[in-house]
Amino acid sequence: MKRKSRKIQAILLVLFVGAVLFGIGVVLKLSERVDSIQTAEQSDPLWIGSQLQFEMLRLEREISKAALGFKPATDVALRFDIAWSRIIILQEGELAQVIETFNIDQSALLALEDRFETLEPLIEEFATQDMTDEVRLQRATTLLEALDGFDILIRDFLLALAQAKTTSLTEFRTGLLSFSQAIVYLGATILVLFGIFIALLMLEIRFAAKREKEMRALAEEATSASHLKMNFMSIVSHELRTPLTSLLGGLDLLKARTSAFLEDKASLRLLDICSRNGDRLLTLVNDILDAQALSEGKVSVKQELTDLADVVESAVEGCHAYASSLGVHYELSMPPGHTLALTDSARVSQVLSNLLSNAAKFTSSGDVVTVTLERIGHKARIEVTDRGIGIPVEKQKDLFKAFHQVNPGTTGANKSSGLGLSITKQLMDLLGGSVGFRSTEGEGSTFWIELELLTETPIGCCSQAHPETEVSSS
Repeated sequence: MKRKSRKIQAILLVLFVGAVLFGIGVVLKLSERVDSIQTAEQSDPLWIGSQLQFEMLRLEREISKAALGFKPATDVALRFDIAWSRIIILQEGELAQVIETFNIDQSALLALEDRFETLEPLIEEFATQDMTDEVRLQRATTLLEALDGFDILIRDFLLALAQAKTTSLTEFRTGLLSFSQAIVYLGATILVLFGIFIALLMLEIRFAAKREKEMRALAEEATSASHLKMNFMSIVSHELRTPLTSLLGGLDLLKARTSAFLEDKASLRLLDICSRNGDRLLTLVNDILDAQALSEGKVSVKQELTDLADVVESAVEGCHAYASSLGVHYELSMPPGHTLALTDSARVSQVLSNLLSNAAKFTSSGDVVTVTLERIGHKARIEVTDRGIGIPVEKQKDLFKAFHQVNPGTTGANKSSGLGLSITKQLMDLLGGSVGFRSTEGEGSTFWIELELLTETPIGCCSQAHPETEVSSS
């Protein structure tokens, strides 16, 4: 539905843009026609042509008066120049373009121009030289005969010009009416398309708001369901931990009392399997309780002076038995002296236990997990490196999310709850430190944590220095 609505909007938008462009083209065309008519009205070749006709009549009259001695001959030359200027105006500039637009035969103007070029020296001679009355009369007769017949040609030219102008104005008015109607229809079409587009857009906004509301409700339901799930798991875990601890204690006591004289090896192995699975179940219960407490903000950390070297050694010793059961041992490397930090030693030990147990879990039997403590500036960095299966690149970005498992389909020693690294990340955030990793699939992984070191060592504290050692636990 959403895709179909978007397609309709796109089509309407294209039609709207097309209509606007078409309207712009119509307006430009109309503007061009208006400019053409304005040029014709302002220049008015018909008026200039009529002035030419009047000048021709005045020229003939001046020649006649000059021949009879009523006017000086210089007036003939002046009237001749004025008439010729009218001819030039009609043949050049905007008037020439207008006449050409009207498609009028200009042969009369061309013939008149040729005749004026022929008469020019005669006019100059007539106006400048002294003549007898008889000679002046003969010259005037010659000039009048040369101009004879052009009044009819000019009249025909003016008639054609008037008809063309009238036709052009009529066509312009008709076209203007058509353009006006087209503009009205086009404007109505644009308004309708714009209205439909806005209506669809509003529907889309309402639909999006409705979807957002539904998604928010679903998110709230999912959050509520997640809280309910965590609460349920927390309650179940609390109810499981006490009897589970009792069962594990009973199993350990039974193994201690029967291992010396029980000859049935299969029974002893069965007790070992029960004990390991019970430990794994207890670890899962504790992880669930920790995750619930962290999500509810019920976990607090205390700031106390802590030697991180002691915490690392203690964590390695605590994971020794688990690693030995998998055939894995730890190698520990630390710098000389104390590595002091103001932090919660119990929480740091919990983080290290998660990283150490994970490293042992994903390391082949007989191999080594390397644990390194070093100082980098004002920070202490603890690295745990295994030579296990590594982490695929596509799964690395979600590694610290709750319930994320690198190999969710596995069983046995590599089975994981998917909570350990999430808890580690949240605890390091509470401690004000950082956690990260680097991994290459098929070669192994290195997980590290960093904590701020004390810039000054308290007087009288931790007098015994730790030598630089490399400790193996096997």
